[in-house]
Amino acid sequence: MFTTNIEYFKSKPVNIKKITILLDHGYHIDHLVQELQKVYPQIMTKIRFELSKKHSKQEKKEQGKSGFIPAIARWVVERSNAWVER
Repeated sequence: MFTTNIEYFKSKPVNIKKITILLDHGYHIDHLVQELQKVYPQIMTKIRFELSKKHSKQEKKEQGKSGFIPAIARWVVERSNAWVER
């Protein structure tokens, strides 16, 4: 995904505010960062990763829910992936 669009990130100045990329918990941020640094070492000066918040067991219990509940911002992650991969 990023290697296809790496020129976009390379064209951004180093001193810009970091772009936050929201991920769900299926991603391994450490591995992702390691692989991106192989392609473009300065990338972490321009982006940062953040995991979307998951519901705790207590929150589920308070809401009367159980089992799988989509992450709070999951739709943002899925929509972003769809746009990138179109």
